[in-house]
Amino acid sequence: MRQWMFAAALPLALASATVIAGTPLPDAPHVVVQGEGEVSVAPDAAVVTMVVRHRAATPGEAKRVVDRAVNALLKAAPGFDVAADDITASDLALREEIDYDDNDRALPPAHVASREVKVRIDDLDTLSAYMDAALAAGFTGISDVSFKSSREADLREEARARAVAHAKESASGLATAFGGNLGPVYSINSVNSTQAQGYGNTTLDRVQVTGTRMDSGRYLQPTIDFTERVSAVFEISR
Repeated sequence: MRQWMFAAALPLALASATVIAGTPLPDAPHVVVQGEGEVSVAPDAAVVTMVVRHRAATPGEAKRVVDRAVNALLKAAPGFDVAADDITASDLALREEIDYDDNDRALPPAHVASREVKVRIDDLDTLSAYMDAALAAGFTGISDVSFKSSREADLREEARARAVAHAKESASGLATAFGGNLGPVYSINSVNSTQAQGYGNTTLDRVQVTGTRMDSGRYLQPTIDFTERVSAVFEISR
């Protein structure tokens, strides 16, 4: 597990109001600081969103093809250790499409059926194979792959603790540099928290079927960054 930590400090009482919005300030000498903590980890799960669409002359035919693809994928799920609770299949969406010829005359209507399936994969080594299975079952697109960590709550707490530690360290350093001593904390404000994931040079935002066969590939695992920020006001004694 790789971890990085950051901290930022603001000047004494004239700190930017946008940073300390909602944080009360004392009348006595004080220092305002902002601490940031970040923890980066490798994911241990992924949520894959897959879509199947089919266009046919009749709504019944469109529905049959889409349902057949969904049923085939659900049947294959146990082979990848995917539990039923980890699969969410949307209701059928069915619409009529009308095209026109070069003379603006309406052509016979076509019917498009579609369904979306979300699957949580806890074994990332099977991610590529599961997407291949979905495409082989008849799915026409993989619209999103979102990576997760089962330790998210603990990692956020760790990032917050690091943000607090850096805020204290920054406040103490500033107080000493200006010839003062750091006093008690006057107010605390949690600024925000973020979560981001990155691949480096590899991205998997969207996979679209362009043929009848998709070769199995190897995907680089991203990192997930949990970032917490806090602002705090400390009193200063001379």
